[in-house]
Amino acid sequence: MLGLIAGLDGLGTSFAFAALIFSGPVAGGFGMGLNVFLLSCSLLAAYCAWRSDYPATVAQVQETSIAILATASATAVASMPSADPQQKIATVFMILAVSSVGSGVLFYLCGRFRFGDLVRFLPFSVVAGFLAGSGWLLIDGALQMIFGERSAIAAVESVSDPAVMGILVPSLVLAVALTCCLRFSTSPFAVPATMLLSIVLFYLGLRIAGISTETARAWHWLPHLAAVASGNSLPSPAQIVFGSDWHAVLGVLPTLIAVPFISIAGLLLNISGLEVAAGRDIDANTELRVAGQANILVGVAGGASGFTGLGMTLLAKKLGVKGRSAGWVTAAFIAVAVPFSAELAQDIPLFVAVGLMMMLGVELLYDWAILSRKTLPRLEWAVVVAILVSMMLFDFMTGMALGLLFSVVTFVYNYARLPVVRLAASGRDRRSSIDRSPTATHALHEQGDLIHIVELQGYLFFGTVEQVIKAIQHRFTCGPAPRILVLDFSKVSGMDFAAISAFSKIFNMSIASAADVVLSPASTDAHRVLARYRQTVTDGAGVVSIADDLDHALETAESRLLAEYDAAEERADIVFQLARVLGSHPRLPHLVTAMDRLEMARGETLIHAGDHASDIFVLASGRVDVSVTLRSGRRLRLRSMTAGAVLGEVAFYLGGERTADVVIEQDAELYRLTGSKLQSLEVDDPELAILAHRLFATTLAGRLGLANRLIELTNA
Repeated sequence: MLGLIAGLDGLGTSFAFAALIFSGPVAGGFGMGLNVFLLSCSLLAAYCAWRSDYPATVAQVQETSIAILATASATAVASMPSADPQQKIATVFMILAVSSVGSGVLFYLCGRFRFGDLVRFLPFSVVAGFLAGSGWLLIDGALQMIFGERSAIAAVESVSDPAVMGILVPSLVLAVALTCCLRFSTSPFAVPATMLLSIVLFYLGLRIAGISTETARAWHWLPHLAAVASGNSLPSPAQIVFGSDWHAVLGVLPTLIAVPFISIAGLLLNISGLEVAAGRDIDANTELRVAGQANILVGVAGGASGFTGLGMTLLAKKLGVKGRSAGWVTAAFIAVAVPFSAELAQDIPLFVAVGLMMMLGVELLYDWAILSRKTLPRLEWAVVVAILVSMMLFDFMTGMALGLLFSVVTFVYNYARLPVVRLAASGRDRRSSIDRSPTATHALHEQGDLIHIVELQGYLFFGTVEQVIKAIQHRFTCGPAPRILVLDFSKVSGMDFAAISAFSKIFNMSIASAADVVLSPASTDAHRVLARYRQTVTDGAGVVSIADDLDHALETAESRLLAEYDAAEERADIVFQLARVLGSHPRLPHLVTAMDRLEMARGETLIHAGDHASDIFVLASGRVDVSVTLRSGRRLRLRSMTAGAVLGEVAFYLGGERTADVVIEQDAELYRLTGSKLQSLEVDDPELAILAHRLFATTLAGRLGLANRLIELTNA
């Protein structure tokens, strides 16, 4: 059943495609063209069924490429008016061959180097515009089959010609009937049956009207016998290569280049639809390689390009055809029709080809120019309409050029709207990993707005860097200007020269406000920006430096601000430091007495990762480094803690193991409260135990509050 349906479909479309391309000056090649299209359908179906990742694949010659090739062929033939008919026919076959081989090579290379996913980045609106334009080209080609190469006025005047009406009216009726079959019928036999019924009604109408087949043939209602006389033959490769006009072929090469790219988009769209319908993943790169090999094979025979047909493949699935037999059976039934193509073609009315082309064109227009309005944003749909209108008013190449232009403009416009400022925060909310003394923490809380941090992301180019400039300009002009500007490039994927040059405006703003700039991390992009600063500023004004990462950049900014406001790290009495956290309390000296005093030198380890958490430490002076060892052996700094910091309270309260190492970075004085001592205080001196718990809870709450503010800024 599938073979019968696919055979009728292949015969009908091949007849229509051959009639579209081999008309007018090259009508003598219609018979060979029909055979070539049938052979193409058979080879594509057989080869793709053999090698495809989806076993039930049924490949077909696709109408979108035929619409473009018909335009290219007509243009090439028009450029060689003095050539003999055989040379024109050979040139058309060469155009088909070049297009198929080119498509095959591009398909195969994209699949071989796994570019299948990259092709999906072609803007959907541009693809939809090309497909809608292809629909118009099919309709325009069908009208030319009726009216020939006439002016619009002559075509309108010829409507009164009974011979013209004898093709136009049945074509329109058949196109409407086929469209209704597709839209309202679920039977796979609906379209083939409608086409067969139209042929029967045509001959019945001739008999009733008393019109002979010779008269119908003279009125161009039936193909001329001369055009199908060579129907059992195929063009030889030598005849195509040496008999064609290569200058005419090269003249339409830009149009031929468009065919492979549109075909790739069509193939990937079909694969995506097939994945949804079949409920399984299909390797796009495998399909590209297989389709590439099949198209090269078809191109050698002078055939037309094609790939997996979504409708016929889904029909095979619906009919329950298993495995690779779907494509094999389709190929066999179409191959059987090749020896009889001349006899079949000479008796098929031309309105069948015209009606079928109109139906295919209307379907493409409806699907991609009308239905797409429901799914595409207004701007992207306008791109579809613009491409379609340009093809209707001018030609395919103009539409293609406009489509490529729109794709570039759309990409730049959409990408420029993506936020490149990942986070903009002040030093009050975004801190380094250093736990500073209460005095320093208080100073950073009061003066932290003088540090402005901007974390960037994505790709910076002329379309996006303006966001950065405006954000920083707003910060410098609204309120007190920052004293230190931190620019982080860790999430930046790259930047072009225009973006680097634009940072000159930021440097000028920082110099005017006497602000320092700290760049992070020490990447190529940061060094390129620094080099731009040195080119911009020649008098040494302003300080621009580079830090290893954002954490060190924040540490540098905080240290500069604290030094400027004389709020550097203090070496104060431990009781005084605890009072800065908890407020004045008469029992603070007793809490210090309950803890053990430790003195440790630089390089000693206070806590080992994996140790049982049995005590809590308070850092009275010095500095410690909290870090973890990664699987690669590299040590990653988590935090640095200075005087007044509390260490180890999280693991202590959770009753687990230490998760990081704590190493003395500067000679330190520490106080340790053991778990057993805290338990005894809870029994013997509850007031003092509560005071200790308040100290640890206040420390945890401060860290949590800072983390919450950072989360709010990130999600703002």
